[in-house]
Amino acid sequence: MTTASHPQSNNKGIPTAYGATVEVPKSRVADMGWLYSFILQHRFAALASLVFGAIGGITLALEPYLVGAIIDRIRVSVDMTQITHDVLLLVGLSIVSVVAFFGQRYYSGVVAYAVHFDIRKAVFDHMVTLDDEFYKRYATGDLISRMYSDLNWVWRLLALGFNRGGSAIVVAVLAFVLLATVNLPLTIVVFIALAGNTFLQIRAGLFLIPISEKVQDQAGELSALMQDTVTGIETIKSFGKEAGVSKAFYDQNKEYRRIWLFFKRRNEPVGMLPQMMIQLTTGLIVIVGGGMAVEGQITLGNFTQFLLYLGLIRQVMLQLGTIYQRGLQVRGAMERITPLLQEPIIRDSDEAKDLATPRGDIRLENVSYKVDDNWLLHDINLDIPAGTVIGLVGATGCGKTTLINLLARVMDPTTGDVYIDGDNLRDLRLDDIRKAISFVPQSTFLFSQPLHENVRMGKPDLREDELERAVHISRLSNDLPQMPLGLDTMVGEKGVMLSGGQKQRVAIARAIARDPAILVLDDALSSVDTRTAAEILGDMRHVLNTRTSIIIAHRMATVKDADRIIVMEGGHIVEDGTHDELIALGGLYTQMVEREKLADDESEVSA
Repeated sequence: MTTASHPQSNNKGIPTAYGATVEVPKSRVADMGWLYSFILQHRFAALASLVFGAIGGITLALEPYLVGAIIDRIRVSVDMTQITHDVLLLVGLSIVSVVAFFGQRYYSGVVAYAVHFDIRKAVFDHMVTLDDEFYKRYATGDLISRMYSDLNWVWRLLALGFNRGGSAIVVAVLAFVLLATVNLPLTIVVFIALAGNTFLQIRAGLFLIPISEKVQDQAGELSALMQDTVTGIETIKSFGKEAGVSKAFYDQNKEYRRIWLFFKRRNEPVGMLPQMMIQLTTGLIVIVGGGMAVEGQITLGNFTQFLLYLGLIRQVMLQLGTIYQRGLQVRGAMERITPLLQEPIIRDSDEAKDLATPRGDIRLENVSYKVDDNWLLHDINLDIPAGTVIGLVGATGCGKTTLINLLARVMDPTTGDVYIDGDNLRDLRLDDIRKAISFVPQSTFLFSQPLHENVRMGKPDLREDELERAVHISRLSNDLPQMPLGLDTMVGEKGVMLSGGQKQRVAIARAIARDPAILVLDDALSSVDTRTAAEILGDMRHVLNTRTSIIIAHRMATVKDADRIIVMEGGHIVEDGTHDELIALGGLYTQMVEREKLADDESEVSA
């Protein structure tokens, strides 16, 4: 199980999945200031919620005061006109309170949902710009947990904060002011008791922050394990590892329960602290205030006001305590969101320029690439004119895919420079570079959409005739009769409904449909038989010859008709020429061809 630790927000190096050490750019920090910037975008709804809450709080705070005044009037006289006036005023305050709290609830919902939507979109939009190294450091399930569970804490805080916070503060302040006009010494007693409660709650809450973060981290671990299990269920079943996976999930789930209960046992007393203090204060008021009422220092109406206000303050303090607790949980969530906001290592420079109409000229000058102390590429010098078909061959691990990743600027060379159409890649917009290149990998990823949507992914406005042409050239058309809905067939998650060869043909159709200046086939025909591979290449001949094409292959037969064949070994280019020239040279390429021919002969004999 991969542990999804927090990346550093400074520039210290961190290990990658391959053992390399890269410099991590400084992250933007997800904190309350960052959250406030999103709230500010919905300032009208936020202000409306607070204003309605303040009006509701004022009416709510005036009601106990008016009730006490009515009781005192009833005791000293029976003036029904005044009493009726007071009752009507009380009813009017109740009506205003209901309308105000409706407005507060409505606009608090607007703020909470709108800000939550904006944050989720902003974080997601930023994440898709991050480099491969970022996704190698975090498990997919953990990222989903951060995007869903942790951001939900933000929504929960905003929903409660704007729905209760404004009115609760107004009620608390106004209640103390009105109580002070009734009896200042008794009000000071109440204030001291509640101030001590607030201080203890804050101190206890700060202690809970790291525990809350551990709960959220473990939730991410559990989500990551669940995602890995669902994704790899075929492998798990084929190796009979169901029991082992269930045991791993049981252990992770048990650990999550342990940490969560550890947090709740400490969090609940903090949450109950306001209620406990209010109960103690109520008892104190009953004893002290009751004695003062008996001695005539305060009226019965005043005593009633104190009791009603204490009940109101208890409700308010519980609301503020809950808001405070959610605020602590949001702080922990923000710690987990911050790594998602780091600046990508590979990004546009401030002066990046457009690659408007790419031709496909490629040049690598003294390019080397190092991971830790291991050089994957050594002093690569290569010039590929536009329209050339290049075959790139070599043993596994010789640096072929690394070289291609440099072309798409998935990574930057340690030393040297890569050029397209005479412009250094570092000086061009990333979006333009990647639009100029279509990449067909050996391992194809398909989205859980209809077939035609997967083909159209690189060019959403693809015409029907262009779609049919791409499907025909890739030989995907041969598979359509087997599919119940043809191009409308849903491929399932990651293309699970298709075979390996069918997925590769979809990927080839997708690349052809995009009509790029540079087309890269990274062993893209490995999952189809030799005959089908030859047919696909034959139909693609026109496509390959009308753009810069790079074919990475393990089968020498796949690249023998290329304009040039580049042979790599140990990160070096060791041979460069046509098929005939390299055969005449009698070097590494010749050995590879002979080994392949021998393997084919043995296969025919065994068949």
